[in-house]
Amino acid sequence: PSPSRNLSPGFAQLLFPRGSMSGWAQWLFGRGTAAAAAPAAAGAEALEAPGPLSSAPVEPMDLMCPISACLFRDPVMLVSGHTFERASIVEFWRRRPLANPLGTGERLRSAQMIVNYGYRSQVDAWLQRHPDYTPEGWSSRGGVHRCTQEELDRQTAEIESAARDLDDKAAAEAAAEEEEARRELAAAAPRVYLVGGTPAGIHREYLGAYDREPELVNGRLAYAMAGDADKMLWFSSVNGYWHAGPRANLGGPRGWLAVYDRAPLPDRVTAEWQVGAADSSWTAAPDVRCLAADPRRPTTRQQARDREGGADAMLNGAAAMHEGGEGGGRDGDGDGGEEPRQRRLRSRRGGSGAGRS
Repeated sequence: PSPSRNLSPGFAQLLFPRGSMSGWAQWLFGRGTAAAAAPAAAGAEALEAPGPLSSAPVEPMDLMCPISACLFRDPVMLVSGHTFERASIVEFWRRRPLANPLGTGERLRSAQMIVNYGYRSQVDAWLQRHPDYTPEGWSSRGGVHRCTQEELDRQTAEIESAARDLDDKAAAEAAAEEEEARRELAAAAPRVYLVGGTPAGIHREYLGAYDREPELVNGRLAYAMAGDADKMLWFSSVNGYWHAGPRANLGGPRGWLAVYDRAPLPDRVTAEWQVGAADSSWTAAPDVRCLAADPRRPTTRQQARDREGGADAMLNGAAAMHEGGEGGGRDGDGDGGEEPRQRRLRSRRGGSGAGRS
């Protein structure tokens, strides 16, 4: 191909200022310019030509609800300054009362909703420019009621009343849980015991008896090992684990023995304990458990069974002595191997025989 096809009109002007280009140069560069312009024009026509996907208009992102991702129909603005579709924000508040959908979950001070007339007008104008188009997520272009400000005020009052009811219910439940926790803490054993065995004896020095501390840690009781106050047993609200570890870690999420269980007391734990190694690895310790009674002493139930067994033995012994004493009193030989009636009959027969002779 001719090299003139690669020369641009700008480059030609640098070589030949205006009015100085000869006829053959004009023919050469004109030919290249025309040849280069031909495919560009064809490409522009191809871009402007309507394709099968170009018939659907592009919905404006700034007129879409952040919750439903659909074009606004009844936009309302909240006290946070954000605008949402009314139905979407009301449904969202049913699950999370007065929460800010675009925040970090913080609660808004009010459920006030204000008609966003500006967004309404922009949506209406866009729909007029596309009369045959139904936006995505819409069942139809019409038939939707748009609230007045008076209607929004009434709905705001209903939402805030429902939120207050939920707050009162949550507060009552929290108070009941707190009272139950206080009763459990008051009835907690003054000493608990970490017993069992750890794999390969790792950190078995933390097994033993722990005495209750006077101060709560993270809302739960903490315990110090009997005879070694530098070893502690506590609950961490950071990760939800009960820990046994050094006092320097008290209240934190690090210990050498740990179990994920939010039980109010360590002796209520039902999950499996784990033991940590120096390389930060953890190993299951299924034999470890926490008890509220000394495992070396008999339990109250065992003591009751022992008392019942002792009483039964005493009653049986008394009955045997009574039967033996009755036989010896009626028969001078004290033989308790025969029934009393048989001994009496033999005695009577012997006495009558002697009288007749």
